[in-house]
Parts: sequence; structure tokens; C-alpha cells
Amino acid sequence: MAKKTAPARKKAAGRARPAAESNGLRRFEMHALDKGSLKMFKALSTERPGFAGFAGAPSPVPVMDAESAARLYLKQALDSNSVPAFTAPVAGGAESEFRSLGTEHVPLTNTTTVKFRQHLNKIPVYGSLVTVELDAGNELLDINSAFGLPTKVDPVAKVSPSEAMTAIENHPGLTKALEGITPQLNYYFDRSKSKWRLAYIAQDVPVMAGGKAKSNDQHASIKMDYIVDAHSGSVVAQLARTALMAAVRETAPDGLGVPKTFGADRNGALRTMLNPALNVQTFDFRFRDPETAFRNLPGAAVTNPPAWDPGAVSAHANAEEVVRFLRDTLSRNGLDNRGGALISSINCVIPRESQAPRQWINAAWIGTQMIYGQRLNGAGLLSLSTNLDVVAHEIFHAVTDFSARLEYEAESGAMNESYSDIFGILISNFSNPNVSSWNFEMGEGLTASGAPFRDFSNPGRFGQPSHMRDFVRTTRDHGGVHTNSGIHNFAAFRIMSATAAGGGAILTPTEVAAIFYLALTQRLSRTSVFSDSRRAVIASARTLFRSLPAATQTAKISAIERGFTASGIA
Repeated sequence: MAKKTAPARKKAAGRARPAAESNGLRRFEMHALDKGSLKMFKALSTERPGFAGFAGAPSPVPVMDAESAARLYLKQALDSNSVPAFTAPVAGGAESEFRSLGTEHVPLTNTTTVKFRQHLNKIPVYGSLVTVELDAGNELLDINSAFGLPTKVDPVAKVSPSEAMTAIENHPGLTKALEGITPQLNYYFDRSKSKWRLAYIAQDVPVMAGGKAKSNDQHASIKMDYIVDAHSGSVVAQLARTALMAAVRETAPDGLGVPKTFGADRNGALRTMLNPALNVQTFDFRFRDPETAFRNLPGAAVTNPPAWDPGAVSAHANAEEVVRFLRDTLSRNGLDNRGGALISSINCVIPRESQAPRQWINAAWIGTQMIYGQRLNGAGLLSLSTNLDVVAHEIFHAVTDFSARLEYEAESGAMNESYSDIFGILISNFSNPNVSSWNFEMGEGLTASGAPFRDFSNPGRFGQPSHMRDFVRTTRDHGGVHTNSGIHNFAAFRIMSATAAGGGAILTPTEVAAIFYLALTQRLSRTSVFSDSRRAVIASARTLFRSLPAATQTAKISAIERGFTASGIA
């Protein structure tokens, strides 16, 4: 089969996209169950016997390893004139290469995904991602991609890696711990300047507001990614990686006085708040500052005797519930999908954000564990770990860190927040099958007034937009991540609450959880924006619902499309 003609490749590679595509990436998606893609799939199937890769393969596709099959499907689609909008970008005469990021079996859909990153001149393109999805017989189901075209960028660095690290060290603001960190060259799209750069990226740099940080201290309170222009040596961006905000069964009251049952470990008369089966453990930081005293994290193990701390009971029992949801509903093995530990510390206080002694109304996943603050509640304190939706929200920042790794900035950051909100709502309401009676408020009862932080059903109630036309552009809060998340939240609300003519829910809670989870972990990348989420959720739904009757598939996909459209996400 002949390769695409040069004019077709050139035209497709440089095709303009709407202004909303602020991450510099060009998207493409084709799915075997999308009517708009059927012509392309049929053409590729017809051409396949004559395609050199398939014709000369040492083994048939059904018994081929998934990565080899996916690479062949990807190469054919890129080369075929039957898929004119899908081409490998060429920059400065160099054609894109696609290097595997790994293969994953997805139990929810009984499919296999193979992910690839785009490289030009052997340099990775930051945020790029190609996901090729195969069914159980290695047949192609879906290609979902985001490509970059870094034009007018010299691929040769003028600054050395050590000079880049010096620039990071001297960058004003936070104290950085750089020992053992090696920056990597990437093509990076600078959204503030709407231009591509050759840049060094130093990932997961431990930082703190003052004092001296050490990079080998894995419990540093905050981690940042630093971007250094490889030609000028200047720091062009700093991106937050920290998103703020023998087993026995024990029963004890939580922060609200409600009895909760949870797993613990017993050694004689001493019981420790540790569930070995779920790998969940809770600690007490005893009102220290996780920013300045991060070397002391996670703190003291919570034990009994003398008695279980109610705030610790909340944190521990709620963390267990989230881990069980990951396991039982999403077939995920813990935060990292490898059974890694979920560690929580209660009684944390960051004095610069504190409203009163021992009061810190916040919670966060800090890259290695959970930390929880508390607020005054009469004569005592109420831990922010009391609410399951808040615990689930923060823990899902960890799931994002271990999968899509969405930037915590601007629209990508708002989506990072929204995905955590979505699973906060889903998990906290999951035991109630009647979605019409769900509580769509986040964090109610945790502020001094008792008001929630956000409302999915009415984002404007707390100053959030619900439509793209009202998107807020600001330099505050990492580009308004907690404000603009309302747009994506409202789309999710419309999807969750969509009803058929007879009044029943079109999508079950399990289905909603699955499609958003599959989108986040399989189809989104660092700089993905709201429109990428729409594309990823719909593609995930097509795969998940592929065995249902055609009319049912159509009803569910249409409900998802209407939900995103209601928020102006195209």
C-alpha cells in the first residue's frame, strides 16, 4: 500500500484548530463503533492484506503481542490515504516517531491499551499521547491521539543540564531540593506565549516555603515541575504537582460521632490503625506544619489503647472505602494500580493558612500521602477527613498523578480538580442507587458556616461558571483551577442525572464511574483540556457499551454528548 502523498501529509499536519486548543496539540480519534469512523475502519481492513507490516508479520495478528499489533495498526493508519486527517507531524524535515509507554489490560472493558509518546529528533513532545485500544482478539477498536508540531524550534540545546538546574535553584520563591534530579529535554508548548520551546523539564522537585529541603526526603510537603528554556536558560514555568485540598475489625465513633468499622492490626493488647489487606494506614501529625516539618511525616502511628482518635477513624475508614471502590468498581489495585500504600496524616496545620491555633481548613495529596487539617467545632476540632467526598476527592488526585498526570494549571488544572470532584460525588453517593436523591454538594459541614465548598448541580451558587462562555481567565489559584472546574463538573452532573422518557436514569452510577475513570487513566495526558475529556469519555463509553443493543448504546452516548454540550464543551 502506498504511503500518503506529501501534500496530504503537509496539509493535515498543519491544519488549524479552534482557539480553545490552548495546549498546542492537534487531536484525532477514530472508534470502531462510531458511525463517523466506519468508512475509515472499512478502508483500513480492505487495505490491510497489502500493507507490508501485516503481510510480512512473523505471526498472525490474533496471536501477536499487543504492542506489536498496536504499532502495526498505528503505522497503517498514519500511512493510509483513507485516514487523511491522521498523519505523523513533520518539523524541520524530521518525521515523528512513536515510542511505547507500555501496555495495560483494562478489566472493565476486557480490552488492552498500548500508549505511545510522540518524539521528534529523538526528543519527546510534552503532553503528546497516542492510545491504541485492542479487543480480546487483538482487533483494533480505537485510536485516540494528541500530536504536537513544534515548528521553528532549534532541536539543539544551548544550555547544559547542569546550567538548567542552576537556573531552577536560583529561581526566586520556594526552596528546592535538587539532589538526584536530572532534567530531560522536551518540546514544550508555552501556553502563556502560544509558542513551542525546546525545554529542560525537572519533574517532582521537592520544595518548601523556607528552610533547607533535601531531595531524598520523600515526604517533602510540596512537589513542583520546573520548565527551563534550553536556548535561553530561563525558567519559563513552574507547575504544581501538589493538589491542595494481622488484620482485625474495629468499630469506633468518627468525627461526627457516627460508628465506623475499619481494619486494624493487633499485636497483643496494642492495636494499630493499619489495614494490611488494603495497605491503608493512618498517622497523627500532632498539629505540626507539613511544610516545614515534612521530614517528620507521616507522624506517629495511631494506636489503641488509650482510645481511637475520632478524626483518625474518619480518615482511615473513608480511605478504606475509596480503596475498596477502586478495587471493586474500577478493578484498580490501589492508587498506583500496583497495590501501593495509602498513608494519611491527621492533625496537620500550615500556620500561614491557619485561621486560628490548630485550625487549618484544608486537605491535600502531597505526592506521597494524604494530609488533613481541621476546623474549630464548638469546644473541639472537626477533621476534614470526616467527609467521604473530600477524602475521595483528594485521593483521586493521587490516581491522576499515577495516570494522566494532568498539569495543575489553567484548564488542565481545572480538569484535574473536576475529576477529583466527580469521584468525590460518585463515591460518597454510591450506596444510593437512586441518583435523583443524591447529594451533589462537596464538603458540606466542613466550613465554619457549614456551607459546602461546591455544588455540582448549581456551580454558580459558589461563584463557579457552568459554561465555557463564562470561563474565567486569571492568574490566581493556578489559573482558576477551583473556579473553572465548575464547567466540567456541571457537564458531569448532567451526565449523572440524565433520565430517559420514563424517568429512569440513562446511565448507572457504575457506568458513569467507569467512563470517567477510563478517560482519565487511558486517554488523557498532561496538557489535556475540557474538549479532550469530552472526546475521551465518549470513546471510553463506545468501548464499554459495545456489547449492548444499538439503541441502548445510542441513548447512552447521546446522554453523554448532551451533558458536555450543556456546558459548552465541544
